[in-house]
Amino acid sequence: MDKDVIKIAFSAFFSDLGYQAVVASFPLLLVFYFHVPIYVYGIVESFSYGVGLFFSFLGGLSADRFGSKRTSIFGNALIVLLSFTGFARNAIEAILFFLSGWFMRNLRSPARRTMVAEITKDEERKKAYGILHALDVGGGMLAIVYLTILLYLKVSLYFILPFTAIPITIGTLLLVFSRSGGKKPKEKINYKVITGILIATAFFGISTYSPGFPIITVTQSTHEIYLGALTYGIYLGASALFGYIFSYVRIGDFQGLFSGYVLSALASLGFVFLFGFKAEGLYPLVFLLGIAMASAETFEPSIISKVSGQNIGRGMGLLSLARGIGYFIGNSVMGILYTINYAYAYTFASLVSFASAIIILILIKYNK
Repeated sequence: MDKDVIKIAFSAFFSDLGYQAVVASFPLLLVFYFHVPIYVYGIVESFSYGVGLFFSFLGGLSADRFGSKRTSIFGNALIVLLSFTGFARNAIEAILFFLSGWFMRNLRSPARRTMVAEITKDEERKKAYGILHALDVGGGMLAIVYLTILLYLKVSLYFILPFTAIPITIGTLLLVFSRSGGKKPKEKINYKVITGILIATAFFGISTYSPGFPIITVTQSTHEIYLGALTYGIYLGASALFGYIFSYVRIGDFQGLFSGYVLSALASLGFVFLFGFKAEGLYPLVFLLGIAMASAETFEPSIISKVSGQNIGRGMGLLSLARGIGYFIGNSVMGILYTINYAYAYTFASLVSFASAIIILILIKYNK
């Protein structure tokens, strides 16, 4: 694997090692430090996803216009604004710092994927994106580990959060010393495949609810908060592990993506029937959800990079935009349905994920 792909992947690792601790701390900071009502946190989260969609698209356009490396460095450097939430002395300051850093994270992501595409050949893309996802999520998982330990030791968030700027800065420096700007592919743009993938990933986004829902479900089933919290670690661990596995396993992009969507559908449906089996029944389903996410994060950008012609940045921006729209819709619907009955919420997610798989089947037939 190209050494510059490894640099970009480790940039993702260090960046997530920093900012994911801030993301996990943000609700604690607002609700327990600044005593903000929970519904205000919900509004802020919706705003972050909603407006963040457009920053993802702008990041893709900027990668094509100004260069993927320049856009990646600019966005990643400003993610450090998230760390400034540790200096906030009221809720308004914390929200402004958080949203500013989060939007820059969205701006950077499509450009970083474009960097990977520009320095790899078509046959190398799956492996490259698999390694990128594995190290990306692996950094996030370690961030949750050290955050949990420090909070257990009663260390204040005012002390923890500013220091997250250190790994984020290391992540930015790795981008600075990475190569980009390889030859643009000469292939024509395949609009039918791009459209199909964007629709499929939007549906998958709708079905890919926040990890908070399984955390709540496990907690309700086991009546133990710590078992609910462990859910997120299992999800991230599975996703990181299989991102690495997918980078080496011999499977086509469309077949791998189809399998991931089906796994997601089956796992969601499993929550309906295995609730009474507590952690023993629900943890394997969370593990499957992690595998499904690794599949999407590996195979979706690999496909888009091969059919976007010279507009790879725009393709990656549209991919992030489509997934984000799905997240925005899906979490809202899941919240409403879960309030009525958890089984309704997971059944809905399962059906939508199966719809994503059907779209991929149609694309497989089309590409034969």
